[in-house]
Amino acid sequence: MRFLRSARRTGLLLTSAVVVTLLATASPAPAQADRELADLEARRSELNDQLAVLDSQIAASRSEISDLALRKQVSSARIELVADNYESTAHAWREPATTRIQIAIIGFTNGDPRQSALIDEVLALQGSDEGARARELYTAAIEDAQSRLELIEELLRGISDELRQARGALTAVELLQVEANEQLNEFEARRADIADEIATASSRITYLKSLQTTAVLTGVRVEQLVNRPALAVKIDNVGPARPQSGIALADLVFVEEVEGGLTRLAAVFHSQTPSEVGPVRSMRTSDFDLLAQLSSPLFANSGGNRTARRLLAESSLVDIGAASHGNLYFRTSRAAPHNLYTNPGNLWSVAQTGGYATGTPSPIIGFRSATEPAPGTVSDSAGVDVRYGQTSVSYQWNGSGWERSQDRSATKDASGTRIAPATVIVQFINYTTSEADSRSPEAVTIGQGTAWIFTNGQVSEGTWSRGSASETTSYFASDGSPMKVIPGQIWVELPRPGQASLR
Repeated sequence: MRFLRSARRTGLLLTSAVVVTLLATASPAPAQADRELADLEARRSELNDQLAVLDSQIAASRSEISDLALRKQVSSARIELVADNYESTAHAWREPATTRIQIAIIGFTNGDPRQSALIDEVLALQGSDEGARARELYTAAIEDAQSRLELIEELLRGISDELRQARGALTAVELLQVEANEQLNEFEARRADIADEIATASSRITYLKSLQTTAVLTGVRVEQLVNRPALAVKIDNVGPARPQSGIALADLVFVEEVEGGLTRLAAVFHSQTPSEVGPVRSMRTSDFDLLAQLSSPLFANSGGNRTARRLLAESSLVDIGAASHGNLYFRTSRAAPHNLYTNPGNLWSVAQTGGYATGTPSPIIGFRSATEPAPGTVSDSAGVDVRYGQTSVSYQWNGSGWERSQDRSATKDASGTRIAPATVIVQFINYTTSEADSRSPEAVTIGQGTAWIFTNGQVSEGTWSRGSASETTSYFASDGSPMKVIPGQIWVELPRPGQASLR
């Protein structure tokens, strides 16, 4: 019993200050919420462990109380048996076999002549042999009665001791019952406190998880739900256009092959709003199918030829380019045509008030935590090299991301940020001739093919599939299961088959 109470004091009465402190914050920032959530879940696990210990102790305490109740019944029954034995023995003492003299004395005292005659007879025999024999008989009767009385008294003393022991045992059991009931009450009170604390922590955990809003396209925690259309901006990617502005804040970047073995970026913004993006360049017919998977995104560009503009109007993309919204673009001191820029915040504001039919994008790939195993078969990877005719691209794993280089130069944002996305997808596709320009290749992004998915220092040599322009591209691991990647920025390289090699 003392051991149990000691264990309860040292092992169960842990402070709840952690929970009280944590619950004081109503709506924390994402990083703080993550820490609070981790602390709360650890505390809840600790409390559940304590609850399990308490439940075990409560069960043991109740079992002990049940045993004590049985012992009390046994002790009470023993007392009753001993008391009955004492009563019957006392009755034997009160009614001994007495001599005729005793009976005669009682009779004489009561005036019974028949009994008095016995006394007369005894007296008449005194002085004679018969009298001596009578006296001996009388003495023997008295001695026998006395002997029997002494034996009964000895039995009564033994029974009295046994009765005291039985009553003492009953008292001890009753004291143990009181102590056991008090301990059970303490255990149950502590259990109720822990259960309340668990309920409070669970409520807070549920609330914090409800705040765990993630960016749709990156899976990264954000402070609040982003409810706006995706914004795809066509960005120049030749030497004089680099470093580009805003690409470090893009959720998703597609790299398309254009004329002459060069490339152009389609940077997709959704969760973050850079103050400046550019240089903005013209559209390509590859964009219409490729970007349609973003659910009617805003499409920022510097224009296009007549056929391209017609095809854009027929697509699900919402044109908010320089040709139709020139006031939302500006020129910098860079040499043309690498000097056209825009402010995404202005584009979203105009689109919001313009009544455009836009949608909310869906993720192009699933996300998982760094501790969750990757689906399918993966292998460690140092990186990948991709070729687009005159343009060469490489990615090198640096322990936290894939550092991008182009034409042997580090890819950086104009802010100086080194581009190192969390995930790189090398999606091998075919190119056809564009309807808008016979010199321009058009990416075929509907169909299926091979895809290498690089994430968390590993590569999965899987596949991609897409049934129509309105569908999101599906990426599969080597075993055919849906691929999941680490949250963060994603770059999708779109080379022709055979134009990439693993490092």
